Amino acid sequence: MNSFKTIQDYFGKLDFKLSLSEENNTDNTFDFLIHINEEPLYVTIKKEVRPGYLHVLNETFEQKNNLLLVADYITPLAKEKLKERHINYIDSFGNAYLSLEKVKIYIEKSNAKPIVNESTEVFTPTGAKLLFELLQHPEHINTTYRDLAEACAISLGSVSKIMKALVRDGYAVRVNKTQLQLVKRKELLERWIPLINEKVLPTYKVGNFNFIKNNNWKNIDLEVQWGGEPGAALLNQYLNPEKFSLFTNHYKNDIIKNGRLLPNPNGEVAIYKPFWKNQENRTVSPLLIYAQLMYSGKDRNIETAKLIYDEYIKPKL
Repeated sequence: MNSFKTIQDYFGKLDFKLSLSEENNTDNTFDFLIHINEEPLYVTIKKEVRPGYLHVLNETFEQKNNLLLVADYITPLAKEKLKERHINYIDSFGNAYLSLEKVKIYIEKSNAKPIVNESTEVFTPTGAKLLFELLQHPEHINTTYRDLAEACAISLGSVSKIMKALVRDGYAVRVNKTQLQLVKRKELLERWIPLINEKVLPTYKVGNFNFIKNNNWKNIDLEVQWGGEPGAALLNQYLNPEKFSLFTNHYKNDIIKNGRLLPNPNGEVAIYKPFWKNQENRTVSPLLIYAQLMYSGKDRNIETAKLIYDEYIKPKL
């Protein structure tokens, strides 16, 4: 996708013509420097943009005022947030927002829908489990396949296929004959967030519940790990949880009795089985907490997620 021709094709879907030219880009933070009707714009290209991703992009956006986000697909809420911040965008369907000195455009069509990811072993439910390990511990890319399979609870054959795909698709590069390095980690993280929320967590979900009386989540006296909002509250005390994400291997009836819960398909407490091995801490990995908060799309959650990102995740990207 990362080509000037792609940008030209997207603008070609507009109902009028703009003068579009590529310039020499000396800033490696951005993918392109272009001119639209002689106005310079620094371009960042993404496959898919959701509301939660915007704070990750903020580091890039804060460097320049004249910005253009180009993506295959931008969710409706993400487009609203981009407009609020006066960030120019265009997607593969010809939806566009440009607020330039000489050009003002806002086009919203009804035919936009998510892009289906290309077929690759990396972005599958099994691949998501391996990425969960590697995004937390990038150095583990050089551990044995058997150790990775055990840590991620996936088959040895799956590890082999995913590792080959990581190299083939440019997400891992060879440092020498025996060592690999995980690269493009921000992109992997962005694509992992919807994957873990949409394809992995639902398969491990036990159900939704309500507290019988008071919100007494901290008093549940069983070995459980908190994710999402309560996990964030335990990490940095910045968020007062309204939705509760709980991970445990205990039987459902034990959790219901101990936590004083009632089954409710729309309840505020979501219980999951863990899909990883290490279950010693009171919270799940900050990476999973971050992914759940970002995927929620709630402003307060995203603010909290940024704090978690800066402290726990950014140093490893």
